[in-house]
Amino acid sequence: MPRPTSSLPAHARYALMTHVAELQAELASVSCPHERRTIAAELKAAQAEVAKLSTEG
Repeated sequence: MPRPTSSLPAHARYALMTHVAELQAELASVSCPHERRTIAAELKAAQAEVAKLSTEG
């Protein structure tokens, strides 16, 4: 996973990366299709934000 290198404060970058990791873990443990879709959408958005931060600079 790329490392955010933007001007975002370190604690905010850490929180975003932690959020992505938590969503990945949650997605792996959920069996309800509706919940999986919801979590997958949240994860995709969070990963897009990480990618956006990684290209700033």
